Amino acid sequence: MPNQTINELVKMADKIVIDEVKGKQVTLKISWFDLKGARKSKKFMLNEKEKIEF
Repeated sequence: MPNQTINELVKMADKIVIDEVKGKQVTLKISWFDLKGARKSKKFMLNEKEKIEF
């Protein structure tokens, strides 16, 4: 998934959790509310030195 999508989700996130760390990779679980008020979440794996904007 492109970084732009991750950046957009981070900006509207309600909660960001570091789900797992393996060597030089980290898994983030990003949760947010959609327009209907339902909670949505998605996991992203990031490699060392990848950047996201908050």
